[in-house]
Amino acid sequence: MADRELEAGCPCANAPQAEPGSRRAMLAASLALAVAPLVPGGAAAADNPRRAKPQVGDGLAYMTGEKEGQQITLADLKVGGPPVLAYPMDVATQTVRDGSRTNLLALVKVAPDELPEKLRSDAADGVIAFSAICTHYGCPITETHPTGGKLVCNCHGSTFDVLKNGEVVAGPATRRLAHLPLKQAGSALVVAGNFAGPLGPPQQ
Repeated sequence: MADRELEAGCPCANAPQAEPGSRRAMLAASLALAVAPLVPGGAAAADNPRRAKPQVGDGLAYMTGEKEGQQITLADLKVGGPPVLAYPMDVATQTVRDGSRTNLLALVKVAPDELPEKLRSDAADGVIAFSAICTHYGCPITETHPTGGKLVCNCHGSTFDVLKNGEVVAGPATRRLAHLPLKQAGSALVVAGNFAGPLGPPQQ
């Protein structure tokens, strides 16, 4: 799935009602993204940097909210805070790679000493970038579990453990979330490699 676009559409019938404030804007934007048709990828992405996959050296930009399109810094993320939805961004040209839904990321920050060894080298000061595309039906993931440490899909409740490398702890998803390696560059977060694992639902 990493080499092709996800199929369009996600019913999101079980998505919770939006709450006031910035969370309302984020949830509304993410649900709109879930039902939006996808632009075909493939070779055409080479002619459109917005649709290109994350590149080593890319920064990360806010998907939505007052800072939409602005670069995210380490100081913007707090341990235990909600996931921040982001897209990779070519810093030199300020081009946000938002032309492909498979580029959407959920950034979470944990205490660095709590990171498992398999994630430590791919995190930046405790910040991990997971694919924000649920591996059940392709809906965007926007929430954390009330107990903390887990990402939850609003559509059908699939739950993924952050500290177990995105492992599924509650279905209906059956495949873990891929993560994108990061590194720190001054105060910024920078892409350091390719997605570790396939993106989105298994191919039918």
